[in-house]
Amino acid sequence: MLKLKWICAFLVLGLLVAMPIFAADPLETMISKGDHQGLQRYYSQQAQELKAKANYWDTIAEFYERHPGEPTGARTRAEHIAHCKAISETLRKAAHEAQNLATEHYDLTRKGP
Repeated sequence: MLKLKWICAFLVLGLLVAMPIFAADPLETMISKGDHQGLQRYYSQQAQELKAKANYWDTIAEFYERHPGEPTGARTRAEHIAHCKAISETLRKAAHEAQNLATEHYDLTRKGP
C-alpha cells in the first residue's frame, strides 16, 4: 500500500513538472492585455501547485523521520530531513508570493482599469 502511495505521489509530481512543457506561455499574453482576472487565476493556480509540491517534500521528510535507517549517499539521515524541509519551506514562500500576486490582481479587477 505504501509503495502504491509513493508511485502515485511521483506520478502526480511528474505531471506537475511536465504540464508547463505542453502549455503555451499565457502569462505574457495576459500581462500585455492587462488581463487581471486571468493573472489572478494564473497566480492562484501557481500557488496551489507550489503548495502541493511543498506538501510532497514534507512527506519525504516525514518518511526519513519515521524510518530510522540511514539513506544511501553522502548525506546523513538528519541532513536528508533538513534538505527536504528546506525545499518545502522555499516552495511555501514561493506559494505565498504567488498568492499575494493573485490577491493584488484580484484587487485590480475590483478597481477596474
